[in-house]
Amino acid sequence: MSDIRLIQLSNYQRPPLVEVKSKNWVLNGQKNSFYQYIIDRNNGSVTNSAINKAYTDLIIGRGLSARDANLKPLAWAQFVSMFSKKDLRNIVSDFQIFGEASIQVVKSKNKQKVSGIYHIPQNLVVPSLENEDGEIEGYWYCKNWNKQTIYPPQFFPVFGTSKEEIEIYKIKPYVAGCNYFANPDYFAGLAYAEMEEEISNFCINSIKNGLSAGYIINIPDGQTLSPEEKEELERKIKEKLTGSPNAQKFILNFGSKDAEITIVPFPVNEQQHKQWDFLTNESRQQIMTAHRVVSPMLFGIKDATGFGNNADELDTAEAQVLKRVIAPKQQYLLDALGDILRFNEINLDLFFLPLTEVKKEPSIQMHSHKSELDSFIDLGEVEDLENYDLIQELEVDYEEEIKLASTGTATPNAKSKQDNKDIIIRYKYAGDPNPKREFCQKMISANKIYRKEDIIAMENRAVNPGWGANGADTYSIWLLKGGGNCHHKWNRVIYLKKGVKIDVNSPTAEIITTSEARRRGYSVEANDTLVSVEPRFMVNNGFLEPRK
Repeated sequence: MSDIRLIQLSNYQRPPLVEVKSKNWVLNGQKNSFYQYIIDRNNGSVTNSAINKAYTDLIIGRGLSARDANLKPLAWAQFVSMFSKKDLRNIVSDFQIFGEASIQVVKSKNKQKVSGIYHIPQNLVVPSLENEDGEIEGYWYCKNWNKQTIYPPQFFPVFGTSKEEIEIYKIKPYVAGCNYFANPDYFAGLAYAEMEEEISNFCINSIKNGLSAGYIINIPDGQTLSPEEKEELERKIKEKLTGSPNAQKFILNFGSKDAEITIVPFPVNEQQHKQWDFLTNESRQQIMTAHRVVSPMLFGIKDATGFGNNADELDTAEAQVLKRVIAPKQQYLLDALGDILRFNEINLDLFFLPLTEVKKEPSIQMHSHKSELDSFIDLGEVEDLENYDLIQELEVDYEEEIKLASTGTATPNAKSKQDNKDIIIRYKYAGDPNPKREFCQKMISANKIYRKEDIIAMENRAVNPGWGANGADTYSIWLLKGGGNCHHKWNRVIYLKKGVKIDVNSPTAEIITTSEARRRGYSVEANDTLVSVEPRFMVNNGFLEPRK
């Protein structure tokens, strides 16, 4: 009688945590294998990878900013100098893929302040065993947990609990029953991500193998083999033929002595493609469900449902996913950065700039011809935050002192005579965000920055006719802004070229006064005190005739 065995792939199960008490650490599976499983599913599943990348982009948006950066320019400058965009992206990527992220916090030499915030790969970091109070006291880092003898693990305490120069801050949302490791929020979809990956491998390799559905392998004189010999033969064949790269399964038949060695292909089911279509669609749908995808259109997947207009569906879907999925993830990251910054006694209202900016319709009636005001606004510039960081925005009468670590030499080809090789100085029209008159409406709506030279030059052009002293058409926009009882003023904004570092805590940081700046070739002119005064407050002082 023949001995017939059915061989097929085993199912993957999450590896148990490995508590190594002798080393005082906990591994996420044997040799930290579960992290690698998540990485493989992110790299192998088309749908899972696309969603993770899209969510990462949506979380980061156009980068971090602070609503009070203008009010706290030095705090913002310090934060920008110690946390790079690259580290931000890597931390966000880990948080999206693994459901947790680790931050390496480096302190200054006196260990009193944080000097740097850096990404550390989450898959290389494991926690220490909980102490008697159920607290994790630190984390272990190893470049390769499979080669601990070559790369000895290093211990770093939890941020804020020691006087060490380097500490680890762990971003880990609370999950019931998961004290040591967090699961990605799409954890339930990992099996379907593996299914999608295996289906892809199967289809490709099935084609390479002549679209075979599998084989029956008849082994002659197999009954005379001992159980150990059968197991060894089965093991060797399994190594060669199983797995999705070899397509489907095979059956071993240990026949009688007079049997011949034959390999018989399984009969092909002509309706089998429908089964694979179902499994492909099912795996994709379950992955999207696990990720809480509002609309597959966001990831380039079009189905039979949705709005009649694709643009409407995309806009609505993006708004919903930002509110329900992305915003909570962003808050975890912002809370973590807030905790770290408070160590330096910095309290910034951080937020992520959205990836797509909502365009507002202009609130004024635009003329068909270009007016003097339109020409003036055209001279303004849009903030170049790709190449420059905003360091300071203050009322113009606060210009006397500029705190910088260094300045460069003025260059003859600068856009403004106040600029140098590292710094540009511009002016922004600020004040009442909902003005009533056309000049102020257009200036606020344009949201541009201007050279001092261009603003002063406007005193000879009718950019706001009838609003000068005694109804004059031309007047000093630099001093009188919108004229009459205008509620606006000029703010000086200072931008520093990216890559130029500022250490505001360094004892060598200098306060560069106007006279010292001029001596070094950095041109700063003392402005008239009226520049920072709103016109409505000038009337009582006799500078203007009242006009409502």
